[in-house]
Amino acid sequence: MILNEDDIELPLIFELGPATWKVLMKLLAVREPLGPREIARRLGMSSHTVALYHLEKLQDHYLVEKTSTGEYQVNPNADLGFLDNFLFVRFKVIPRVFVYAIIVTSLLLFYATFVGFDYSIHSLFALTIGSISVVFFWAEVYRIWSGIQ
Repeated sequence: MILNEDDIELPLIFELGPATWKVLMKLLAVREPLGPREIARRLGMSSHTVALYHLEKLQDHYLVEKTSTGEYQVNPNADLGFLDNFLFVRFKVIPRVFVYAIIVTSLLLFYATFVGFDYSIHSLFALTIGSISVVFFWAEVYRIWSGIQ
């Protein structure tokens, strides 16, 4: 069976694209209606028409709605289940994996500081697993954060 491009349904996150994703993240982080000019200014876009294009794209997917004043806000009825991996604290969007990276890094530092290293197989194993985990967690934090900022 051969599939056409029309037969393949991508998850919404892939349909949005990185610039539209950043507009949505900004609206979620700010938690107040913003106009295209303000979005363009805050995200460093070339013009407000670029921001308007992305806002209309989000509106087409029912993720944002236009207010009576011409500003855009997150649609309260939008299905935002794909954002479960993020925390929204004040005006920042934080990937949940950031919290896990801090916990694993703290545990590794605690182990290295208070338990110490005695060249036993257990110490080698703990430090190796801990170090690899820390590297992977922080690499994932960097990857996600660079995509949403």
